[in-house]
Amino acid sequence: MIDPLENSLFDIPDYENTEDEAFPPLPPPLSPGREDAEDGDNAGEVSRLEEAPVAKRRVVKRPQPKLDSQRLVSQRGLPALRTLFDNVRFKGKGHEAEDLKTLIQRMENWAHRLYPKLQFDDFVDKLESLGSKKEVQTCLKRIRLDMPITHEDFGSKEGQCLPHPSLDSGQ
Repeated sequence: MIDPLENSLFDIPDYENTEDEAFPPLPPPLSPGREDAEDGDNAGEVSRLEEAPVAKRRVVKRPQPKLDSQRLVSQRGLPALRTLFDNVRFKGKGHEAEDLKTLIQRMENWAHRLYPKLQFDDFVDKLESLGSKKEVQTCLKRIRLDMPITHEDFGSKEGQCLPHPSLDSGQ
């Protein structure tokens, strides 16, 4: 067998009783605007490098459209619902599921064209909250009463002027 004393296995230095080397503390980091370098050698180079002119990136801002009452009463909004189902024929009794599917698909298509970012369920939630706005309620009332909503609705197709609805009600 090998003798541990013979092979110097117990000649491990005693680290607990040795003193560590004393290093001076690190200097504080230089700020970019400070010019008072102590020695003037490498300390000032750091701040000079940061002062070099950097070409700024031009950011093209594209404002994201919001789903608000203005967008809802626009040409693609609620007024578009009047002509959305013009060429749709519902089958009637016994085909209610197919008719409902057609109705929902058309509404989903309208919602996607109006505001493509939202899923249909989220769109309906947002639409419910916008329904309390006065502008939206006025637009819905005009649609229900078949009153003109957009600029195209103010003139008839033959070029004649439509009488104002409030003037006709007095007769």
